[in-house]
Amino acid sequence: MKFNFIPLDYDTVSLAGQTYVRIFGKTEDGKSCCIVDEAVNFFYVFAERPDRLLEKIKKIGWVKKAEIIGKSFLEKPVKAIRVYCEYNRMDDVAHGIKDLDQETQTKERDINQITRYIIEKKIKPLIWQEVEGSLIANSELGGLTNSLDVALTIKLEKVKEVEKQPEFKPKVLAFDIETDEFEIGRGKILMLSLVSDGFKKVLTWKKAKGAKSYVEFVNGEAELIQKFSDYIQELKPDIITGYFSDGFDLPYLRNRAEKNGIDLRLGVANAKVLFSKGRPINATIKGLVHIDLLKFIETVYSQYMQSETLRLHEVAKEFLGEGKLEHEHKRTEEMKEEDWHNFFEYNLQDSLLTYKLFQKLWPDMLEFTKIVQEPLFITTRHSMSGLVESYIIHNLERFNEVAERRPIYEEIEKRKTRGKYEGAFVLQPEAALYENLAIFDFTSMYASIIVSFNLSRSTFLEGKGPNALEVDIGKKVYFSKKKGFMPSLLEEIVKLRRKYKQELSKKPDAIKKARSNAFKLLANATYGYNGFFGARYYCLEAAASTAALARKFIKDMIDKTNKADYKVIYADTDGFAFLLGKKTKQETLSFLEKLNSQLPGIMELELEDFFKRGIWVTKRTGEFGAKKKYALINHQGKIKIRGFETVRRDWRSLVRVMQSKVLEMILGSGTHESALKYVREVVKKLKKRKIDKKELIIKTQLRKPLSEYKAEGPHVAIAKRMQKEGIPVNVGMLIEYYVAEGEKKARVRDKAKLPDEKGDYDIEYYTKHQILPAVENIFEVFSISEEDILQAGQKKLEQFFG
Repeated sequence: MKFNFIPLDYDTVSLAGQTYVRIFGKTEDGKSCCIVDEAVNFFYVFAERPDRLLEKIKKIGWVKKAEIIGKSFLEKPVKAIRVYCEYNRMDDVAHGIKDLDQETQTKERDINQITRYIIEKKIKPLIWQEVEGSLIANSELGGLTNSLDVALTIKLEKVKEVEKQPEFKPKVLAFDIETDEFEIGRGKILMLSLVSDGFKKVLTWKKAKGAKSYVEFVNGEAELIQKFSDYIQELKPDIITGYFSDGFDLPYLRNRAEKNGIDLRLGVANAKVLFSKGRPINATIKGLVHIDLLKFIETVYSQYMQSETLRLHEVAKEFLGEGKLEHEHKRTEEMKEEDWHNFFEYNLQDSLLTYKLFQKLWPDMLEFTKIVQEPLFITTRHSMSGLVESYIIHNLERFNEVAERRPIYEEIEKRKTRGKYEGAFVLQPEAALYENLAIFDFTSMYASIIVSFNLSRSTFLEGKGPNALEVDIGKKVYFSKKKGFMPSLLEEIVKLRRKYKQELSKKPDAIKKARSNAFKLLANATYGYNGFFGARYYCLEAAASTAALARKFIKDMIDKTNKADYKVIYADTDGFAFLLGKKTKQETLSFLEKLNSQLPGIMELELEDFFKRGIWVTKRTGEFGAKKKYALINHQGKIKIRGFETVRRDWRSLVRVMQSKVLEMILGSGTHESALKYVREVVKKLKKRKIDKKELIIKTQLRKPLSEYKAEGPHVAIAKRMQKEGIPVNVGMLIEYYVAEGEKKARVRDKAKLPDEKGDYDIEYYTKHQILPAVENIFEVFSISEEDILQAGQKKLEQFFG
């Protein structure tokens, strides 16, 4: 048979002493399929005299084949023995080789079987392949496929990548559970919602008359769990997705299945849910890709997001413009029929949001997987350093390189003792309101320096060699000028990032945006990877040299800009802001071209924008301008804010709105008068209690179990009260409260109350600890004191509140 096929998931199984890889995916006409192929397992041995050792290695019991081949290791040529054996016998063979020669070194024993297979056979995830093979029926391989619920099972004979890649839209099933206790094992699953294309369902054993048609009632928790499995078998999704499903939904489901005596098996492989050891937990289902959206969002998007937390409600609001439904969590025995109807709808909405989020983020997941070449399940859970390392490992064969080993615990601990190096240069701003300015940024600055100066583990020299690059990082370090594989790979990433960014600006679409974003993040993460303790290619000297050269070039560009009759007012990490003075925009763009012509390698400055006005504020100490705390408005009225509370996730609703409006007023008008008047009005309303208590609700995330908090802040005190009252409390939950009036000397935690508790909010607390901290450093730019903001004249603040 010959047909086109897209790989979605991979696993390994053994039969009669041979390991096989099973690749689950879809044919072009939408049929489920499993391709079976023999696994490829080998590692390398470095020895002083490989020719003398080869024949002895061949005689070790579990060795299938051994050969000497020419390779490269850290850019240096080596003669390596490649030893083929079963994956689970690699350690035995390695010990046997060590017995033969204590001086040998083994490499690539820690390469995952699936990673090895993808590298060797080129059957890459989410890339359409033309496969040719024979049907597996009741043959000798039947034991590998008998339990599979797929349309086709094929023993692979030939494979090649399809030249024209058609679009692939996976069939996705989103799910969410609701329980009567958050702690896994303590409570029951009350309901479970499922959403797919044209399908929505809430399964529950809690009966309520008049429920909507999507609610299906079952006879108890056991039937609910079995129905969940049945619907997965019936719908046959390619991907099942949840939000925090690794840490909550699937562990809870497995626990309750065990309590109910159910052998929970899911997907085309009829497989149990398997959980990784340690933290964080990963939940795997063979043959069915499980995506926990929270993990991908946390790695790829969180640093760019405005959401208060990464909870489903806030993330969905930001990405989709809609959030969770309101629902008051009560004890189940206290819930009336109407409460249950609302609860069913609430549960369904969580799955709907998860489904929509998946569709929104799918282009990014698709592109990251194609670039990194690890299976979708792995790619969506990797850290950025993990993604960088996977990209390197999958491309090493292009350079004939043997992979460096992953560091063991002792080595990581040793690396941690090496101390820190000097980081980015920051030109402290003078706090002021500026007119007519521009910002130049280096494009992928750290990545472009690594590429331009060939900085990496493999190019690092122990001493000064002929024609070597010398960098001063507090001591002199040296790098080869011969292009290394890591700088070469990074150069490709940077160039592709520029290409897709240009294409995106000309004709925007989701895929181009995803590609551009994927390459940008990979490029930016490479610098951090060089200094990451757990990296295979860790090189503190390369990381420190990158930072040192970044400081040099920022300072150099500042000097040249000032000498060209501009005035640089601020610089940090990879860019700088400057006043145009009498220079025109065209003159500034010409100056940019001149600066770029003087930069080495692929280093490049770009114009971020021309700005009509910008404000840099004082620190709370008032001594210097606060770095990375500024706001700008361009000539089209678009505002950019950095470092202010208005973009922080943990700030209060009233304060965020107020601070944002103050900045908009000042930047828009160029004066502070209207903004000051506005703040005084807010204070006046607060003092007269004309501000709704809802706008003063403080939201703080519970980041660990209550028992682990040594200091009891107000949110911890409230969470403990909630627990006593039977309200479910779990890690990651947003604890909401307000600060009520109380005794003057009472601690904040003693004055904290739940949002629906009666009481008057503490005017003094909100004025002194919320409003003033948000605006005082803005108004200090105009020499306006706290007393002036509060219209208290020369009175002390204590008197103002008296």
